[in-house]
Amino acid sequence: MIRAASLLLAASMLGGCISLLPKPPPPPRTYVLEARSVQPLQGAPVDAVIAIAQPTGERSILGFDLIWRTADTIAYVDQSQWSNRAADALQQILAETIVNQGRFRAATRTGEARAEYEVRWEVLDFEVREEDMTAHFRADVRIVAPGRRIIASRIIDTTAPVSARSSSVAADALARAAREGSARIGEFAADAAAEAAEAPAAGN
Repeated sequence: MIRAASLLLAASMLGGCISLLPKPPPPPRTYVLEARSVQPLQGAPVDAVIAIAQPTGERSILGFDLIWRTADTIAYVDQSQWSNRAADALQQILAETIVNQGRFRAATRTGEARAEYEVRWEVLDFEVREEDMTAHFRADVRIVAPGRRIIASRIIDTTAPVSARSSSVAADALARAAREGSARIGEFAADAAAEAAEAPAAGN
């Protein structure tokens, strides 16, 4: 009887401990960072393949987290994440954008195929800023020709308004800024490659 009572007391205490544990937090909302509709570019076609390197930059802005910046402090948007690392997603967005813009013969990720040109880029900003409630995408872009020769470089800077303090609104604004930035990088790369291809002909 004493042993049975002890077991009953232990079971009741264990049950009480379990009931006092906090409920697990809800799973994070996952947002997709991808290319959407892309307008074809005007201009002469470039008979070349361009490779897209994976962007470099701070790990905090190129990982899974959505970044919210207040002055010099950055924070992660609570219970929210990208479905893929931002570095991988941004690389894929740029490759798809350049393909759909239609000026290059093809675009690929670096290492997948031989290419005449390469986009090398560092993402400087990819965040929502509290001060102006705007999503910022900023990248230092270099177009590289064979022999690791830089033929053009430019800072590409795009923004998109954030209308509310919501993770879905922030994710949408960041994605729009990234897509606009990719479109501008694609146009810049095509113009730079076209000028580089014309230069030898002009010298003859």
